[in-house]
Amino acid sequence: MAGEQPAAFENTARLPVEQVEFDLHLSADRRLVVIHDATLDRMTDGTGPVAGLDWASLSRLTIRGTGGQRLLSFEEAIEIFRPTGIGLRIELKPGLGRTPYRGLAAAVRDTLRHMGMVDRSTVTSFQLESLGEVGDTLPRVWLVTPDLQSDIGIAGVCALAKSAAVPALGLRSNRVDAPIIAEVRKTGLGAGAWAVNDSGTIARMFDLSVDVFTTDRPDLALALRDRRGGK
Repeated sequence: MAGEQPAAFENTARLPVEQVEFDLHLSADRRLVVIHDATLDRMTDGTGPVAGLDWASLSRLTIRGTGGQRLLSFEEAIEIFRPTGIGLRIELKPGLGRTPYRGLAAAVRDTLRHMGMVDRSTVTSFQLESLGEVGDTLPRVWLVTPDLQSDIGIAGVCALAKSAAVPALGLRSNRVDAPIIAEVRKTGLGAGAWAVNDSGTIARMFDLSVDVFTTDRPDLALALRDRRGGK
């Protein structure tokens, strides 16, 4: 994960990582906006929902603690990584009340096509409905909450993913172990992890040979990978 400000993205673009992960919301005028939350209050000097303002207004806001940096549009984020070999890992976020944005998946897909980035992009979401709207032209990953994994078990999670034709799961790192990975792969699904943010957890994901994991500490992950001989 790059953080969601221009400097963080630019720094990530210089790292030897395979992918960069970031979140997207829709503005009032249906521009794709790079921001984690559905509301502006925690991260910026604005207030209210992201969807309540048009892009012109959103682009004038500053991100807290960054010395005046502003939000990025999806197109601006793409341009930062276009010259690199880094792939995009795009999380489709819901709006207020965890309600999916109408047309978000189509807007992401169309933007990637227009900008020639389909082959370098993966779409993720905690909501199967949103992934279904993406279609099968892009790799898709269903991010699974620990509560759902507890409620229906990993077999139930795999069955839902298969029924929705989603080819891969992203599980929370503290709910991943060798039997879980084996069960997921037995069904033909890919197995990844999220919230991999300390050296012990990173090492465990390498030991489990998960397909991919997301981390807020790429520096730790890269250093550990190098010490392990790139594996």
